[in-house]
Amino acid sequence: MSHPNAGHANESYRFVQLSDLHLSSIDRPNPLQLCNKRILGYLSWLKRRRFTHQEWILDRAISALHDLAVDYHLVTGDLTHIGLKQEFTQCRRWLNKLGTGADTLVIPGNHDLYVDSTWQDSFAAWQDLMLDDVGLVSQLKQKTAAGKLDQMYPQVRVRQQVVFIALCSVFPAPWLRATGRINQQQLMRLKFVLNDPALADHCKVLLIHHPITITHTRKRKSLLNHADVCALLKHSPVDLVVHGHGHTRTLEYLACEDGRNTPIVGMASSSSTSAHELQRAEFKLFDVRRGHHNWHISMQSYQFDSTAEQFKPAEVCVVSELV
Repeated sequence: MSHPNAGHANESYRFVQLSDLHLSSIDRPNPLQLCNKRILGYLSWLKRRRFTHQEWILDRAISALHDLAVDYHLVTGDLTHIGLKQEFTQCRRWLNKLGTGADTLVIPGNHDLYVDSTWQDSFAAWQDLMLDDVGLVSQLKQKTAAGKLDQMYPQVRVRQQVVFIALCSVFPAPWLRATGRINQQQLMRLKFVLNDPALADHCKVLLIHHPITITHTRKRKSLLNHADVCALLKHSPVDLVVHGHGHTRTLEYLACEDGRNTPIVGMASSSSTSAHELQRAEFKLFDVRRGHHNWHISMQSYQFDSTAEQFKPAEVCVVSELV
């Protein structure tokens, strides 16, 4: 079944991506919380980020989404600024406006794991929005540090003809770095998922915070083992890759061994106040429809118009054609 208020075709599945929300406030933090790398992030927030990202813009996105008959919501990381416990709580209040654990999937960004932290002081606030359909609650409770988060991934959710495969590319990176990685154990588990016969007839959508290419990414912010990830996806393709991190609208393609070209979609921050054409606040709307031999995937960017103070649709782009 599609969303009960769906205005789109029954044979299609519609989902939305938001990213890099940075929607929390960190007024008056405990000084002890800043005795590490967080001090740099806090100073950045004081000087720039608290003006660059605005929650009221995200609320305008919520208003726009109500009219779009969305079946599912994806949030591809960086909801917080420096990953403080109070930030996770603040973000959860906004996430409750977006959807429930049944129709929303959140993955972590590097700002959410700014430094190592306990699970209870961080991602526990979003737990139902991050776990797969089976639920790994008991395993997660055994983890003492959020820095071990990548051991829990990939997370897989199946919704109608679409399977969402979530990766964790974040770790407590060194000072002045915002790099990511997918460790070898997670890559091995991903390979198993991608070759699972039970998922062969589904449209595979891969979520990752860091881009899997380095075309638009500075080295200090890149995915360290991007070549390993691309090699796996060339051999065991997915139908779509969506990511955040770069705060810029991008569309690239990965040439795969079976002849297909996998679209790789990056997006601007959904809360950005930037007037730059490629960095204006946006959310992306995807429609997936089954073809005879492949999937038809269309994408439409809804970009924030600062004059009208609302999100307006751009032209629809077909990122994966029927063949």
